[in-house]
Amino acid sequence: MRVEFRSDPRAEEILVRVTARERTPEVEALLARLASPPAIPAYDARGEVLLAPGEIARVYTERRRVLAESDRGTFALRARLYELEERLGGDFVRISNSELVRRDRILRLDFGVTGTIRLSLRGGGETYVSRRYVARIRKAFE
Repeated sequence: MRVEFRSDPRAEEILVRVTARERTPEVEALLARLASPPAIPAYDARGEVLLAPGEIARVYTERRRVLAESDRGTFALRARLYELEERLGGDFVRISNSELVRRDRILRLDFGVTGTIRLSLRGGGETYVSRRYVARIRKAFE
């Protein structure tokens, strides 16, 4: 494999072009790696792990710490919530000032009699939505 870099002052965005004789498993792996967002460093009692954005179910703050919940457990993150919201992009929706949830993990919104909005997640988790973010959630699913 050969790697080249070309500088173009007129370029408005980064363009990566892969040229190969045919689509081999090696080419497929390279394309998948280029297309996926970078892993996020996370920490637990055993040390550092890398979380792929696709395996994170939700990101929230608790006791001034930012935590990520995934199928592998709960991990501490060293980034701020607004930075993670930008980095994770449209796959996540903000449901309160202190929480982001992966869109494809949302199962149901239950509107309670007392005005609370409970959000049920695939896999059995539950969390609560701030009323001020309901419009954003609806817009995210239009």
